[in-house]
Amino acid sequence: MPTAAKLIAGLALALTAVVAAYVFIQEHPEMPIGLRFVLGNALVGFFAGWYALGRSPGHSNMTGAMSGLRSLVMLLIGAGIVFGGRFVFSNLGQFRSRDPVEIPLLWIETTFEYVVLALTPSVGLTLLIGGLLSGIATYQASQHWR
Repeated sequence: MPTAAKLIAGLALALTAVVAAYVFIQEHPEMPIGLRFVLGNALVGFFAGWYALGRSPGHSNMTGAMSGLRSLVMLLIGAGIVFGGRFVFSNLGQFRSRDPVEIPLLWIETTFEYVVLALTPSVGLTLLIGGLLSGIATYQASQHWR
């Protein structure tokens, strides 16, 4: 059931993901990423906010902020899984592997590499501030719009 808290959480984390994607693009101009990267992060951010933060916005501003940080972990891992899977499946013909276990392992490895690559200080600070503000905004929305 859609609620104001879920909508605010989804939109706030989508905005956080878009800003973090732009910061990431500025730090890594050598990587061939563009609008699909930004929109993909926004979509992952919206779902992470809707399902993780919107369902449990907390009982105070502090617990709301902590819920925002918890949902950032889901955003970061979710974006890594989505873009790692996109990389693996778009290059599936190049791997020439005979072992079916290698593809999921490569997906996990690529996901881990993307998450580690994204954890630069400026992207981390952007995510931290965005997560705290998203959590507080979601808590306030859950209190004022029932």
